[in-house]
Amino acid sequence: MRILLWVVVFLGVNSIAAQAFSNSFMVNGGLFGDGFGGEITFNTNLNEESFTQIGLDVSVSNYISKKTSIPYSSYTLSYSYFTTLYSSARRYKVLSIGGGLLAGYELVNGGQNELSNIVFINGESKLIYGAVVGAEIDVIISNRLSVVAKTSQFYHVNSDFGKFTNFSGLGLRYYFFR
Repeated sequence: MRILLWVVVFLGVNSIAAQAFSNSFMVNGGLFGDGFGGEITFNTNLNEESFTQIGLDVSVSNYISKKTSIPYSSYTLSYSYFTTLYSSARRYKVLSIGGGLLAGYELVNGGQNELSNIVFINGESKLIYGAVVGAEIDVIISNRLSVVAKTSQFYHVNSDFGKFTNFSGLGLRYYFFR
């Protein structure tokens, strides 16, 4: 009876260790529109071919209007669904595409409506919302780490400055076991 118990425990531990990664955390940085930005994401695998992603995106940029440069930044939270288009043997390289919804805040000129005594901004800081589509290439480099190249197109429906904004960057993803 003891031997049977040890066999069950041994097989159970091996099956847990052999399971696919269930969650991952990613940090990446890159070009966001005409400026710079970064993204932090948390992924939950639904199966081997799809996952959901919650992302926090931050961008810092300048909007050029004639000869005036207006600083603005956006802070958005997105929820997306991704599916695998291509994966190599053992999923060492994976190309995924996805899309979802976003909401956040656009901060224009640090919240000030004027740049100088004679120049006023035709736009304001406000809550923004919209959609996002993206693609990412995930290349496994160790048991728990991978390098990710990602590009996303953000559509902010009610933005005064960054209605269509692209993010392209590189990052690291850390995988958790179940």
